[in-house]
Amino acid sequence: MEQYDAFISELLKIPAITGFEEKAAKFIEKSMKPLCDKVEIDVMGNVIAYKKGNGKEKAKILFETHYDQIGIMITKIEENGILRFANVGGINKKALPGKRVKIFGKEEVFGIIGTKPPHLMSDDEIKKIDPLNKLFIDCGYNKEEIEKIVSVGDIGIVDFEPQKLVGSSYMSAGFDDKAGAMVLYMAANLLSKMPPYHDIYFCFSVQEEVGLRGAKTAAYAIDPDYAISCDVTFGDPVGNPFKLSVGKGPAISFGPGHTPSFVKKIKKIAEQEDIPYQFEIEPRPGGTDAAIIQISRKGVRTALLGIPLRYMHSQIEIISTKDLYRAAKLYANIAVSEELLAKDQEKNDDK
Repeated sequence: MEQYDAFISELLKIPAITGFEEKAAKFIEKSMKPLCDKVEIDVMGNVIAYKKGNGKEKAKILFETHYDQIGIMITKIEENGILRFANVGGINKKALPGKRVKIFGKEEVFGIIGTKPPHLMSDDEIKKIDPLNKLFIDCGYNKEEIEKIVSVGDIGIVDFEPQKLVGSSYMSAGFDDKAGAMVLYMAANLLSKMPPYHDIYFCFSVQEEVGLRGAKTAAYAIDPDYAISCDVTFGDPVGNPFKLSVGKGPAISFGPGHTPSFVKKIKKIAEQEDIPYQFEIEPRPGGTDAAIIQISRKGVRTALLGIPLRYMHSQIEIISTKDLYRAAKLYANIAVSEELLAKDQEKNDDK
């Protein structure tokens, strides 16, 4: 895993707020160029990398993940210099008060998300979650000073230094879904040593957090035969009825949003290669890019791998790098699979 540390740590440091992913896109583009035959950034900001397969009956397979992250946008500067803000993507409002933030204005400026002290709250106020219009950012400046640095429309993130924890655990902001970007980067590295049978399109898509927008345009442009999206999913310890665990392998999803025969083949590859995995039931098409890719053009055979993650959308999240590597290994083995994913066999399986 050490060979991927530089990519992981650098990507986590680069802001990729939904709709403002440019810096991260350039970093991903630069990182993928030595590993693929062609890399480009499209109009939306999706990074699309192509690696040619060597098979005679090869398919066109899309390996997709989003790399945008939730953030905030400044909406107003008050007379006393405090900043009002809105969420970009689905933020857990419970987790915001007291968080340190970094705002990308004319220069980077730090602040803290403040709210009324509990001593001054009524009993009803204490029991309620503060709406965003009751929260504010205090950067320590008066209005004249802060207006020289920050403008309405500037974006920001909860500022947190990524940290390795015990074993393979890693804590950071933005793992949703920079974790998926890490998986695809690792898979591309593995495929430099095990050439793919199929044509592989790696797509790092934008704007998932506001409606699956990047994946929609990318899937239309690529028009793949198959697609496997990678996103985070709910890991232990609380609130997860499916009992998925961080560190026990990626979760292979199963439900109407995923092609049954394709999912079975992915499971078979994982078992043949001794890749630990978990199984996640999704009775309805979920809110991941896989859902929109599946209905692109005439339809796409689709699957979804989930990286178990704790504390989703709470700004600070925990994953296991073991799960990243196992997912990458599964992707790579799918890419080289001649027997299980040949076009003719897939057609027969779906009859």
